[in-house]
Amino acid sequence: MHQSGVPDEARRANGIQPTGPGPSDPAARVRALLREAATAAGSVMVDRVGAAALDAAARSEPYHTRVVPEWAPALVEAHSVPTLVFAPVRDEAGRVVDFVDVAANDAARRYSPQPDIPVGHLLSVAQPQVRASGVIDLMRRAVETGRPLPPQSTTSVLLVHGRLRPVTSWTTITPHRDHVVVVFDPDVSRYERVLRRLEDSGLGGWAEWDLASGFVEWSDGLHRMFGRARDASLPLDGLVPLVAPEDTPLLVSALEVVLRQGESSDADLRVRLPAGERVLRFSLGAMRDGDGQGAVWGVRGFVRDVTQVHRVRSRLDAALREADRRREEARAEARLVARLREALLPAHPTSACSSGAMSLGMLSALAYRPAESAAQIGGDWYNVLPLPERRVLFALGDASGHGLDAVTRMASLRSGLAGLAYTEQRVDVLASWLNHMATETQPEDTATAVICRYHADLRLLRWVSAGHPVPVLIRDGRARPLDGPTGLILGVLPRTTYEAVDLPLREGDTLLLYTDGLVERRDRDWDTGVAELLREAEAASDLPVQELADTVAGRLLPPAPEDDASLLVLKYVGEDSPATP
Repeated sequence: MHQSGVPDEARRANGIQPTGPGPSDPAARVRALLREAATAAGSVMVDRVGAAALDAAARSEPYHTRVVPEWAPALVEAHSVPTLVFAPVRDEAGRVVDFVDVAANDAARRYSPQPDIPVGHLLSVAQPQVRASGVIDLMRRAVETGRPLPPQSTTSVLLVHGRLRPVTSWTTITPHRDHVVVVFDPDVSRYERVLRRLEDSGLGGWAEWDLASGFVEWSDGLHRMFGRARDASLPLDGLVPLVAPEDTPLLVSALEVVLRQGESSDADLRVRLPAGERVLRFSLGAMRDGDGQGAVWGVRGFVRDVTQVHRVRSRLDAALREADRRREEARAEARLVARLREALLPAHPTSACSSGAMSLGMLSALAYRPAESAAQIGGDWYNVLPLPERRVLFALGDASGHGLDAVTRMASLRSGLAGLAYTEQRVDVLASWLNHMATETQPEDTATAVICRYHADLRLLRWVSAGHPVPVLIRDGRARPLDGPTGLILGVLPRTTYEAVDLPLREGDTLLLYTDGLVERRDRDWDTGVAELLREAEAASDLPVQELADTVAGRLLPPAPEDDASLLVLKYVGEDSPATP
């Protein structure tokens, strides 16, 4: 919809004088617009017809030589559209110089120049503009040739009940018994336009508002839509009280575009109708003088009920707003989860695990890749905890779920295991205690873990799996999963026992502890993922531990992982004086 202001030059070119801001009341603004446009349209039409001719037409008397043929009344009444019979008026030489109407049906009398004189008008006097429009010449040709003329479109400014009104019609002129029968249908071209528009957009009704004469014409569909009788069409300013107050500025703006710029404008307005409030789309266009570039003399409107469209759109907008709200909540939660995870699991530097100043002979490194969506951050966790007696706890786990709940479970398991590790119990006992804690504190949630204790003096790694993938050992350049049982996942049964496995270490042995996100994909099975892990581990076996961890994770994982993935790499580098087991 055009809503910008109109330059004064454009208004003057359209015959409209510039006005001030106008009244603030919408109905008053509409009336002011209509008066402004009606004055301009009336002035143009008076200039075209001529003031003197118009005055003569208004004062014309019935033609005194009018004779009504017996057959004429029955002929015109047989038609439903405006039909008239004209008698030719000849000069002394017998040439046809004018016409007088001798019979007209009710539809034609609606277009009579004077309401109290339905017929008997000298055509060139009562309707002075028809000569310039060529209608009289067409009627003369029909009389002279004795042949009917094919239907054609004509436009004339007619004096209708004392007011000037442009009328475009589909006109048929037929000679009959030295008379001319003129049938004109002002609805044909209008119906063609309406039908084309109906085909395009399924409109529910149409209306035309003539500005200078004040004539209003509504279609039956529009009368039904507004619940009004056929003789109760509304003028344009009569629409204002029916439009919701919040929408009246849209109506005013649309009319300003049509009346002052001569352009089309659409507006969706809430209108109070007998059936309740409905949303109607008003597609308004200017009815213009001449070739479509002259003054605006009327408004044509097509109206469609778009209430259901707006209801669907409103529901969609509400759904989008709700989705935006939930998305923002998810983002806020994701930011909180990420910060909490960072606080609970600080970056793991590549270093030698040590107790005091004594080297323990084991290096470790971590590669962690979060899921593509921050909201999907899961419960992957790890522990690298030096303990008394030249021992180190290594653990890697995965709490079920994503988001804040998963991180909370991860934190509980990680901190719980760290405390249990100082009891000096075997790793299988630690796993049982951790399982008992999980079932008691988080009975509806599960987790997996692989727990290892490195004994530097014994050159030994003792490990246990609670539903977690078993570690991978790289020895002498070859990679294989360790042999050992996989116990029940944590958090299912409170009294579950686990079996630990001892792995004597050789210098250069490298172990990979990983979560399922490293190898599991929707498009491949588990064994295929593990086989790929073994191949990549062997290919990177000679790299430093941190580089090995990053390389293997980088080759196995897509740019946007579907799930969290963690890889903890342990490498035994040996000691000068190892103890005997």
